Amino acid sequence: MKKPVMTAFLLASAALAQTSPASTAPMTGMDMPPAIKADSAGKTVQVTFVAGHGMNNNGLNYNGDAKGEKTLTVPLGWTVEVNLNNAGRMPHDFAVIAGSTLPAEPFKAPLAFANAQTPVIPPAGATEAPAKFVANRSGTYFILCRVGKHAQNGMYVKMQVVDGAKAVAYK
Repeated sequence: MKKPVMTAFLLASAALAQTSPASTAPMTGMDMPPAIKADSAGKTVQVTFVAGHGMNNNGLNYNGDAKGEKTLTVPLGWTVEVNLNNAGRMPHDFAVIAGSTLPAEPFKAPLAFANAQTPVIPPAGATEAPAKFVANRSGTYFILCRVGKHAQNGMYVKMQVVDGAKAVAYK
């Protein structure tokens, strides 16, 4: 009598072990672009970045994107308002820096545009007021974290300001 029960138990266990939910993988944030609201008439874009979203690049990312994989494209002359939320386990900030290579010392690098930075945000924190700046020079820039060696370890995406662009994009 015990053998049939044990056999049924083993068969049921084996069947359960072979089935799994549709997805048990943790979200990495790879599919979470920043929230963008563009006002073409007012030539303004509001962007919300989430620092440390998921574990892509060990949490050194914006919205799961790192190492320059994505570019925020903004028309020349538009006002950019950036809110930064920190979902990570360490402090982060946001700054737009000019240059074709990452600066060795990001905090000493000049901003690409006046006021194109947020304060350092603690874990689980957010900006109290958006960083607000005018994208008044065409070119390609780095959006990076200036805390520690975050930028050198890949915590950056790019920003492109394009004369003649009609819309904001993140891709």
